[in-house]
Amino acid sequence: MAFLTCEANTIVGEVHPKAMPVMLRPGDVSTWLDSTRENACALARPFEDTLMQRVG
Repeated sequence: MAFLTCEANTIVGEVHPKAMPVMLRPGDVSTWLDSTRENACALARPFEDTLMQRVG
């Protein structure tokens, strides 16, 4: 098993400051699978903090 990581966003960085998994928004899946390498690699960035919730 393997997964792609990127720099941690603020929320994940509170728990794991080094990195976080790359997470795609549903609208980015076709770009990830069917676009050029450059377009797909541009999606390997921290997920937006505003789209996440702190739990616990």
